[in-house]
Formats: sequence, structure tokens, C-alpha cells
Amino acid sequence: MLLGGAAALAGWSLVPGTPLDKAAFTGVVRGFANPPFFIAGDGGRSAPWSLRTLSSRPVTDPARAPFVISIGDDPEGVFQSSPPAPIDLAVILSNLRRLGAERVAISSVMAWQAPDAIGLLALEAELRRFGSVLTASPLTRAPEGDPLPPAFREASLPLSSLHGVAAALPVVNRLPLRGTILGGDGAKAGFTELESEPEGGRLPLLARWDDRVVLAYPLLVVLERERLPLDGVEVRLGQYLRLSADGPVVPIDETGRLAAEAPRLPPLGSIAAESLIDGEDGLIPAGAVPPLVLRDDRTAADVPTRRFAGALAGAVAAIASDAGLAAPREFKRLPPRGELGLLAAVVMLAVLAGMAAGFKRAVVFFSLAAAIMAAQWIAAGMGAVWLPGMAAMAALLMAGLIGPGRPRIIAAAESPTTPDRSVAPTPEPAEPEPPAAPEPEPKPALPPAGKPNSKPAAKKHAAGKQHRKRPPSRKS
Repeated sequence: MLLGGAAALAGWSLVPGTPLDKAAFTGVVRGFANPPFFIAGDGGRSAPWSLRTLSSRPVTDPARAPFVISIGDDPEGVFQSSPPAPIDLAVILSNLRRLGAERVAISSVMAWQAPDAIGLLALEAELRRFGSVLTASPLTRAPEGDPLPPAFREASLPLSSLHGVAAALPVVNRLPLRGTILGGDGAKAGFTELESEPEGGRLPLLARWDDRVVLAYPLLVVLERERLPLDGVEVRLGQYLRLSADGPVVPIDETGRLAAEAPRLPPLGSIAAESLIDGEDGLIPAGAVPPLVLRDDRTAADVPTRRFAGALAGAVAAIASDAGLAAPREFKRLPPRGELGLLAAVVMLAVLAGMAAGFKRAVVFFSLAAAIMAAQWIAAGMGAVWLPGMAAMAALLMAGLIGPGRPRIIAAAESPTTPDRSVAPTPEPAEPEPPAAPEPEPKPALPPAGKPNSKPAAKKHAAGKQHRKRPPSRKS
């Protein structure tokens, strides 16, 4: 009983939070929840195990929408042209930086038919002054592809890192607008749309360019907002896209699109681009989480640009809301007195079960083990309580090994000097017997005294033919 209690105490104090305890927790929750599982916590009292699964009804938080710098129709003619020329965009970026912005995300496509060379140089100089820059461009597929631009490569994933059938992803190989500016060294670019794919439907988040996987612009905005590294992104096609170990989880289908339609939401806040020219400190509110998004809201913009601008805020909010997962469910532990009382009861039952022998003993121990596992499953599934089941199993195992009716093999191992009579001893080889002495030849029997032999012994003749002599003839 003492050893069983010691085993229970050791399991109670050492097992929680270990990989063994996590494996047991994962195995138990498989009985009442559908994978994939997202487990947090360490199994202790301060941070008990927490379980999250994919949500069947994602809910988007409007507060996760981005703050937008709107490039509108410019009715007062502040800028040189509409859409703004490179020099106009350079002025917008310069004033953003003056007002305290250090990170910027430009969703409008920076491509012009005949741009001014001086304006391009000024725009590139302003882009280099920001700590981080995100740019955007649509992508398409053509018979002859181009090399992957550096900005897209900087924000891409290796094809080998995906889990699932990568061949189901949309394939792209070039930018539809030649001369699109994607930023300088260190800038990252994401796609606004895939022109080679059918219009409408759910938002695409992934596309394949040669041996790399390029990401959608809203996805990059969330990564940059949360400052999450690209190498922490986990993609399981047909299941989810996880931005990091502790980041948002987005359900996706086999082709890398959002599993649910993204809602259309207004941005968290908006400032007209022309108001930045004479804007004073405080124009950008403190609640505007960087990066600030420059969005093309012109009414004269083409249909794809207007469609993307209208869906941008909702797409960013849907990805950042962590709406793909259900609310976390904590599995708390009982108070220490409660757990120790349960373990004491298990130890007593295990000791009583150990007194049985033979087949009855095995039946009792298997019944107790089944009862412990059933109690663990019922408490977790119905009450969200994590019992010390591993410690109880340790006590049961120890009682089975040291009980009075323990198996014969264990008893023999504990007392090696006691011979095991259930196994016949091996006979030792017999020593060879010495050769028997030769028996003496029997002597001829003598006739009894007083009785002469009636028949004289026959004389032995020499070997060979003998002739009897004839007596001489007598003459009459």
C-alpha cells in the first residue's frame, strides 16, 4: 500500500505539464471533439490545458479592420492627376512619415503608362525611408512566365512547406502590368487578385509561382500588423492556415481560398489623402494600428480595383479576428484535497484488488483501469475537468506488481534463490561406469566320488586318417 501511494504521489506531482500528460489529454479529447486540435496551457493549476477547434460559424470582429488613407476623386485638384502621379504619391508618403507613420501598406497598384522619371526617383526615395513597406499587384498566368519579382519572393513560402496537394493551388507566372513598382530592398508584395481565375467566389489567399507560394495582400497586412514571421506560417490545404503558433487561424479550402465568405465591413477609420498635405500632429489617431493602408477609392477606378477596395477591410478583419477557431475551452483541475482524496480511494481499491489471484485478479485490475479511463473521459467531456488519471494508473500498476497475488514471474524475479517448481530441472549427465572385469573360465566338473565312470574316456587320436593293421592270416 505504501508503494502504491508513493507511485500515486509521484505521478500527481511530476506528470502534469509533461509530454506524456499532453499526449493523454490529446487522446481523451479525441473522444468528444473533431480534429484539428489547438492545445494551449501546461496542465497546471495556473495555466490548465486549453482546447480550441475549428469553428463552424466564424464571427468577424469589426474592430480588427485596418485604418485607411483613402485616395479619392480629389475634387479640389490637390494632386497633379487622378490617379495620383508618382510625385503625388511621394508627397503623400512624405506627409505620412512626418505625422509619425513608420510602416505603410500601399494597396493601390503603382503602375503608370508614361511616368515622370523625377517623380519615380522621389517615390523610390520615400519608400526607402519607411521601416517596412507592403505593396500590391494583381497576378496572372501566361504561356511565357517571368521570374518571381524580389518583393513577392520576400513574402513567399517554399512549396515544400505546405501540407496537402499543392497542385490544387492556382498557378501564376507574371504581373499583368509591366513596370509595376513593388518597392525597393526589403519591401514585400502580395497579390490583390488572380486575373487567370474566375471572378467572384471566396477570397484567394495563396497562389503558386514556380516553386514558391505567394500570399494575398490582406494576409500580409495581418502578418505585418501582428509582427509575425513568415517562417511561422503553417498551411494545411483543406483545413486551415495558421499565422504562427499563437497567431490567428483561418479556415481554407483545398485551393487556398477562405472557407467562408468574408463580410463587407467599413474600415476602422479613414483619412482623405489630400488632408495629409496640411495635416497637423494628431491627425492620425493613436488607435490606428500600423501599418496604415493606402487604398484606391476613386469612383473612376476599374471594376477589379473597386471590388478589391470594397472587400479589403472585411478580409483583413476576417483574417485577424481569429474567427476560424471556436472559443477556447479550459479544462481545470480539482483542488489538491480533492485530487489526493481520489488517489487515496484508487490506492485502496488497487490494494484490495491485488489480493486476488489468478484470472479473477486480472479481471479486477482491467475493470479498475477501464473505470479510471471512463471517469477521465466523462469528466473532461461533460465537466471540462482534468482528473489525475495518469497518477491513478501509476498506483494501479504498482499495486499489481507488488500485491500478494502478483504474477509468478514477478515473484520469481524478486527471490532468485527460490527454485521455480513449475519448470522441470535439467538432468545432469551421468558419470561413465568403469569397465567390468572379465569372468574366469569355468573349470570342468569332476565326477562324484565312489562312482567310477562307466564309460572310459575316449582316447583322442591324432588328427588325420589312421589305418587299422590287419592281423596275420593263419594257414590251416
